[in-house]
Amino acid sequence: MREPLFILSPPRSFSSLISSIVGQHPELHAFPELQIFNDATLGDMMEKNQRRFNRLSSAGTIRSIAEVHEQRQTDESCARAWLWLQKHADWSPFEFFDYLRQKVNPQIAVEKTPVNTWKASRLQSIIQTYPNAKFLHLSRSVNGNAKSLKEFIRDQDKLLGRKDAEQLTGRALSRHYPASVWYICHRNIFSMKPLIKQTNFLQIKGEDLLKYPKTILTEFCKWMNIDASPTSINAMLRSHESPYAFVGPKIAIGGNDGKFMRQPVLRLKNTTMQESTQTFKEDASNEYHELDYENFFKKYKSMSSRELQHVARWCAQLSSEIHAMQLRLGY
Repeated sequence: MREPLFILSPPRSFSSLISSIVGQHPELHAFPELQIFNDATLGDMMEKNQRRFNRLSSAGTIRSIAEVHEQRQTDESCARAWLWLQKHADWSPFEFFDYLRQKVNPQIAVEKTPVNTWKASRLQSIIQTYPNAKFLHLSRSVNGNAKSLKEFIRDQDKLLGRKDAEQLTGRALSRHYPASVWYICHRNIFSMKPLIKQTNFLQIKGEDLLKYPKTILTEFCKWMNIDASPTSINAMLRSHESPYAFVGPKIAIGGNDGKFMRQPVLRLKNTTMQESTQTFKEDASNEYHELDYENFFKKYKSMSSRELQHVARWCAQLSSEIHAMQLRLGY
């Protein structure tokens, strides 16, 4: 089998759209979010989905199995896919992913689950299991990312009936300080980069790809050692033709960003189609990399002046690191 491609990015970094774009290359097959690498077995993953989200499994696993087994994703085929997952509940995530790789062979399997980057240990496990894989580091400016993540969490809270927690949690911090999620994910990616062969790592700004798709996609194809002809590049611009570019049947709704699945047609930001190598630049906006910590933390506990001083130093340090990360990513 050909070595896989992993797209590494924080949530809300165009990963659904861009994975669908690259997945339309004749030599690639981009799966939706599998969400398998943070659990020991498929059974653990399914139990967590049933307990936390009241769903049978991650939508990406069900839809992927339905697609590779029957080349269609209907309620019936997805029901059979879920039964197959149940029979293989003892499989590790790597056994499952290798099975998918085998089913799409000779195409290259593409995995893009953003939560893979939430923990450095998770990334390390993936890199050590697939030492010859390619890794695409996908970025988005902290401003656009934080704004999008804040809107996403708000919509999810409304959909699932979530309310502000009485105790300070990671989700509460993400809700009010989404730039911290962006920073942690990119920090984890860079911390694991030394484990990846230099020629197998590529960083791309999502904004550049959407503005200059033919230029960036040609560079991507050359890096992947796959066909870079106009025919293949044009195929990649038809993201709406991905087998996962719709919301999915009732039994397996999701697997990609909701906005993308509802409107999967690529809307180019550069309508003149004049390609360029000018990269996207944007300073980190204070409203995204600074936290109103006094109002935030007092929701959870009363703080002494000494504690507030510690929090102020922590926030200043994190704000500085977020700004430095924005520069490191080339914005």
